[in-house]
Amino acid sequence: MNSIKVLLILSLAALLSACATGSASISGDSVVTEATSKQLTGDVPLPPGAIIKQQETLVMGSGSTWTGRMSLSVSGEPQAVFGYFRDSLPGSGWTLTSSSFARLSLLTFSKADRVANVQIQNGSFGNNDVLITVTPMVRAGAARP
Repeated sequence: MNSIKVLLILSLAALLSACATGSASISGDSVVTEATSKQLTGDVPLPPGAIIKQQETLVMGSGSTWTGRMSLSVSGEPQAVFGYFRDSLPGSGWTLTSSSFARLSLLTFSKADRVANVQIQNGSFGNNDVLITVTPMVRAGAARP
């Protein structure tokens, strides 16, 4: 019985130690810092404390010309996460063209010759799954590949 208690206490201590470091290295994901945010997205502000899901992210380019998909885990109430993106992107020059708040929320923005879609899905344990997709804008009548 004592060895079970000792093992339980050691496991709990290791778990608490891992949580205290703030590392997300167990899954290979990384916490978004200001420097990371600027390097990866440049012109799309990301919420403080957001975690990039590296296995689900593909970013090509940088700054104001990047395209691709960025998958994030963002903690907080879904309404607050939705409000963050709705209110922050226009400050970076994006124009909100449509939005829908629901269990799966969608926001669409445009800027110059690009479109950004932000998809927010309520996750578990107070986390929200956020998928940001930035693509070149296809103009009406433009030739398609």
